[in-house]
Amino acid sequence: MSSNENKVRLLRVVTQAEVVPWHLKNFIERSENDYELFVTGNNVSRFKKEYPYVTFIDNKILRKTSIFYDFKALIVLIFICIKVRPTIVHSIMPKSGFLTSIAGYITFCPIRIHTFTGQVWATKKGGIRKFYKSIDKLIFRLSTVCLTDSPSQSNFLYENGFHIDGKPIQNLGKGSLSGVDLKKFDINIIKDRNLLRSDLGIKNNDFVYLFLARKSIVKGIVELIESFAKITHFPNVKLLFIGPDESEGYLDELFEKHKKIESKIISLDIVENHEKYIAASDVLCLPSSSEGFGTIVIEAAALGIPCVGFDIVGLSDSIEHDYSGILVPFKDINKFSVEMTNLYQNSKKLNEMKLNARSRVLKYFSADVIYSLHDKFYKSLL
Repeated sequence: MSSNENKVRLLRVVTQAEVVPWHLKNFIERSENDYELFVTGNNVSRFKKEYPYVTFIDNKILRKTSIFYDFKALIVLIFICIKVRPTIVHSIMPKSGFLTSIAGYITFCPIRIHTFTGQVWATKKGGIRKFYKSIDKLIFRLSTVCLTDSPSQSNFLYENGFHIDGKPIQNLGKGSLSGVDLKKFDINIIKDRNLLRSDLGIKNNDFVYLFLARKSIVKGIVELIESFAKITHFPNVKLLFIGPDESEGYLDELFEKHKKIESKIISLDIVENHEKYIAASDVLCLPSSSEGFGTIVIEAAALGIPCVGFDIVGLSDSIEHDYSGILVPFKDINKFSVEMTNLYQNSKKLNEMKLNARSRVLKYFSADVIYSLHDKFYKSLL
């Protein structure tokens, strides 16, 4: 373990603890020799044994708005900034960005970075849209520098008045927050896919579509189930439907409506080692209405699994249309089901996309590539 004397003091701020394995893990595992790293967020201290060279500081930052808890979290974050005295404070996620921009500004942190990972207001209208957009404007103004996690998001924000000297906000490389750990998403695990399939009751010759995200309206559960229902006349198709239910009862209504296809859907909650479930699948489906970049897309691509998704900000960067996957016009359920069918019926096209998807990850989105981009960016600000 190297001395902290010549390391850059970096404070990363997140909301819930799950963000650490989702979006910070790859950076953390490569940072020991370069940064004295502090991570704060809700219940993040549970990772202190896994990463003993990182200082984890709990702060109850909730995703949803709560005036009392948000104010309390702000006060705690101000004291953390005073105690840690970071050279760089860097936030991701909207709530942590809002609190960090204020705390960093008040405590005179010299370098205050926020990465925009998707806008809450993008799909809103009226006063709600203006309110959430004003919060992002505040983050933008109080931060010394901002990033996005995809080129299309930079362009979207530019079109909505977020620009620096007339230019879009910078993104690093081709996008992504932390890239793909190619040791974890090792193409060789495909060899064992039939073992997991057997455990799940999936036959070797079944064609498996995968959904791996929060089961919510914004992630496209309605469009997914409706699209899949249109192709269930094929005898050997299955839907591996994975993620926590955040539909507030809507998912039960969907399943009630489509009882006839229930036997073709394997529904699971949060899973560990999700790379194994990706490897057991044939095509990833992500009919989301809002994505910052689409990390799950490049994780699947690393295992040679192409994706069908809506042509929206973020996914238009993680999916290269007709090369590593298919982009479908937003909310077009008929077209989505057609493209699901095309990949089922056209094995030559599917196999080409599998190879293309993996080669694109190796070139642009490996964790080593993304860490190097972040490291150079941080050092350029010193």
